[in-house]
Amino acid sequence: MEQVFVYCKTCKKKVKAVILTKHDKETDESTGKQRRYGMVRVLEHRIGFRKNCDDTSQIKAIVESDSKDDNGVFN
Repeated sequence: MEQVFVYCKTCKKKVKAVILTKHDKETDESTGKQRRYGMVRVLEHRIGFRKNCDDTSQIKAIVESDSKDDNGVFN
């Protein structure tokens, strides 16, 4: 299964997510960059010493893009 990094909407940390579906590529009008959105499922992740974030929801996220931010997450 293909994985990407996204930000958790609960704890705001960079986490791994499994790609469920991919949509058609879109061009961002303001920057002219290509992006592909898709549905991903966030994997359970650690938020601190012996604490896990239980948010494993499905979210719409960028699964392919021409650029990444400083943490390696597509933007």
